[in-house]
Amino acid sequence: MNAGPNRVGQSGLTYFGRTTASISHELKNALAIIKENAGLLDDYLQMADKGLPIDPARFKTVTGRIADQITRADGIIKNLNRFAHSVDEPVKAIDLNEIAALLNVLSQREAAMRQVTLQVCPEGATIPVTTAPYLLLTLLGRCLSICLQYMGSGKTLTVKVTRIPDGGRIEFEALDAARLAAAANFPGENETDLLNAVGAEYHLDGTLGCMAITLSNR
Repeated sequence: MNAGPNRVGQSGLTYFGRTTASISHELKNALAIIKENAGLLDDYLQMADKGLPIDPARFKTVTGRIADQITRADGIIKNLNRFAHSVDEPVKAIDLNEIAALLNVLSQREAAMRQVTLQVCPEGATIPVTTAPYLLLTLLGRCLSICLQYMGSGKTLTVKVTRIPDGGRIEFEALDAARLAAAANFPGENETDLLNAVGAEYHLDGTLGCMAITLSNR
């Protein structure tokens, strides 16, 4: 599983930087909403200090908004933690369903910016494969980005996880023929190095309108 180590390392760093920047942006949004509502609470308290009547329901509404954003921020931090731990072991046994689920939460903002709905369809049972989990996430992230680049707004990109003999397959579906033709230049050298590093194969299927990554334990 060693190929083009310099390009692989740079690809991994680029993905890490881009993803953590996106996650931090989401966290800042949650904190900004909390700050805004905390300021609103302060305004209500100042009104009360002046003897102005304040409907208690207003406090309940604002504190509810703050609680929602705290829950949101907690989820963002948990996902960041999962992402950070993907580098703990260079090679290990993983479940492809879990990798696809993590890819989903890490990529929602990128999809939203492209006005594309991102949905993941996992396999019903665990699909264990032995690979380099962080580099696999990097590769899948690049696949997802190329799909988003060639999809029109208002579309849905489906990431489907399926079992194959001795391994699993992750498909990116809903590309039309013209966009598949544009995506035919993918993978480039960086992606090819990543494919070799994680022990995977790449497929572009014009009939089904999808690109796919296949991993085998053989």
